[in-house]
Amino acid sequence: MKLAVYGAGSLGIVLGALLTKNGYDIDLIKRSDVQALKEKGARITGLMELTQPVKALTPDEMTEQYDIIFYLTKTTQNKQALAYCSKHLKADGIILCMQNGLPEDEVIEYMGKERVVGCITGWGATYEGDGVSKLTSEPDSMTYDIGEIDGQITDRILKLQEILNHAGKCNVHTNLMGIRWTKLTNNSCFSSMSAIVAGCYGDVLDNPQALRCAAFIMNESMAVAKAAGVTIVPFQGYDHRILTFTTEKEYQQNLSGIKALVEHHRNIRTGMLYDIEAGRTPEIDTYNTIFVKWGEKYGVETPVNKQVVDTIKGMAAGKYAIDPSNVNLIQLPVLPAE
Repeated sequence: MKLAVYGAGSLGIVLGALLTKNGYDIDLIKRSDVQALKEKGARITGLMELTQPVKALTPDEMTEQYDIIFYLTKTTQNKQALAYCSKHLKADGIILCMQNGLPEDEVIEYMGKERVVGCITGWGATYEGDGVSKLTSEPDSMTYDIGEIDGQITDRILKLQEILNHAGKCNVHTNLMGIRWTKLTNNSCFSSMSAIVAGCYGDVLDNPQALRCAAFIMNESMAVAKAAGVTIVPFQGYDHRILTFTTEKEYQQNLSGIKALVEHHRNIRTGMLYDIEAGRTPEIDTYNTIFVKWGEKYGVETPVNKQVVDTIKGMAAGKYAIDPSNVNLIQLPVLPAE
């Protein structure tokens, strides 16, 4: 099979390097900074050390037809990126949608439902330039959760599982929306709050106010999911539904469980923060905005998520400085004692 990683940034470099190392014929595709990958290979640092020669090219250099495209570009780049993918994916090929949020519907518009499979990537990395990616999740916590749009267990799903097991641990699901929603909750809690505190997940865990904000984001997410009829699937061994709370006593009782959701990923520094720093549009509409819109649709109040969206958009627009004190902009509900 001929494979490609489209969007060979922080995650794509790690995935491409590991699959190449394990004998797969895979191209790493990205719009810029390709020469270093061609000359020096893909280098993984941080919680893994590896330098792996790889095949790398720009989208304009694509000539082959691929059996599988691991699609990792940001959702803000979909229009241009999917146009390339549609030209270079075989008629019976697979595009594995590995983006955050709930991206499958937009990818289907370009690629056709029969060629799209969903994947939740349960680990993080930081792109450091010149073909170097710093792994910020512990290697044992590198997971993939994949599923067909219609929930069937197919031969191609099992083949994808086999491939991805060479770059972590891959689980197959019959409820793609359920596992998508759970990962979206994690991202909206911790990626968004790490952008607001201008740090990494660990900075959220170690900041009582930021952690409390993350917990209220999760509360609102679970309430929206319940109203929308989404059946939540546990993620990396944790069931978010049992971590919700209505009193201060329940919050304190659940605090260790809330922290455990991302303790193994405390070194992740969200891409939203890098985008804000670089003057690019952050992917907040891929995260918390979804809860706000679904909340409006199903009659569920989402005041904390709305404030998070406003704060991050304010940071991107220059209204607020990139400063940890932005966490104090978010006003949280007052809980009864018990």
